[in-house]
Amino acid sequence: MEKARYKRKVVLNNSKQTSENENNTIQKKMKNVLPVKKKSIRKRQKSKIATLKTYVDLKIQERKEYLEGDMTALRARQDQLRRPNSMEGRRVKAPPTKDLAIATKQLSSMIRTGLPLLESLKIISETSEHTSIKYVFREIAIGISKGSTMTEMLDKYPEVFNEMYRALVSAGETAGLLPDTLDREAKLLESLSKIKGQIQSAMAYPVAIATLTVVVVFIMMIFVIPIFVDIYEESGATLPAITKILVDLSNQLKSTQFYFKAVPTGLALYLFYRYFSNKPYVMWWYDKALLQFPLTKDLVTKSCLANFSRTLSSLNSAGVPILESLSIAKRTVTNRVFMRIIDKMYKDIQTGNPIYRVLDQEQVIPIMFTSMFRIGEETGELSQMITKLAEFYEDEVSDSVKALTSIMEPLMIVFVAVFVGLILIAMYLPMFSMMQTVG
Repeated sequence: MEKARYKRKVVLNNSKQTSENENNTIQKKMKNVLPVKKKSIRKRQKSKIATLKTYVDLKIQERKEYLEGDMTALRARQDQLRRPNSMEGRRVKAPPTKDLAIATKQLSSMIRTGLPLLESLKIISETSEHTSIKYVFREIAIGISKGSTMTEMLDKYPEVFNEMYRALVSAGETAGLLPDTLDREAKLLESLSKIKGQIQSAMAYPVAIATLTVVVVFIMMIFVIPIFVDIYEESGATLPAITKILVDLSNQLKSTQFYFKAVPTGLALYLFYRYFSNKPYVMWWYDKALLQFPLTKDLVTKSCLANFSRTLSSLNSAGVPILESLSIAKRTVTNRVFMRIIDKMYKDIQTGNPIYRVLDQEQVIPIMFTSMFRIGEETGELSQMITKLAEFYEDEVSDSVKALTSIMEPLMIVFVAVFVGLILIAMYLPMFSMMQTVG
């Protein structure tokens, strides 16, 4: 015990002596340092300290921006929040349905994999090729970073995001199922784009053939018919009535006075058509005629039912109320006869009646559609049943487009043959009469 106490005293004495020696050496060094007396030297040292402090603060800020993401830096740089040069002075236009569907599907996939919403929106705005999508998605990201909800930002761009899109996003945001609703919206947009593309492809062929026929007839009337007219004038042969009509028409097309009369007349007819085509009774008659004409009846009916079913099933599955779903689904239907049927459904639901009773009273609604709707309402599986109806009628639309295209091809060939044949007959009839006189 005595040895241990002796060792402890020795160690303490040594530590005290070393600390006293260190203090003495520090004091000696401080005595050698001269105090700063000049103001210029003090200012220089202060500026160096301020510069060093600013540098340290900038490094800390850059580190925070790196850890928090790119949106903090984007908010700090106001020059990057301006509209792109291609959008300056221009109105935001609705992008193609297919491009919006691709962007929505990418957004859903990125959020589902765990990528933050702001980063996902920024990536889409940088990678998209359409100007409206680039601008709108970037503005949505900036608005969300400032505290707005995604639904509030979508409401600012109704020309890009329709009511159906906004309703689905609002339901997904409220229920916390935004990736699922975005995925459902992407599928809905893809199906609508597919149906629209099929109808446009079916109408593109006859429009192209008709345009080509008009161009060919115009060239023949200006360049071919005058050659035959010179031959007939030299021979002195009498021209048939159909030939005289074509010759007079050819002379009119070659004169400039004809175009001075034709252009104002054509413009007046166009304005007259625009005025009457916007009348409700004219649009009603046109839509009703489409449902009675054999070539367009099946295609119009199936496309309207496919759009209505797909929209209603998507909205109902996302938790949107049935009345709001019907009012939104009505806007995806272009035919006014089906719009009137949806209005009846809306009123019957308000009075407490089932939907299928309205469908059962309409002749344009197929029996299978009404039956499956009734089964879905009675079993409580309306969304699943409407989804099956949408898939069925989408396939039916593609089949109807193929059938219509196969019918239109020979009809357009006959149409072209009739026009060209009439011109050839009118030109060669005087030759036959000349050959008879010579014989």
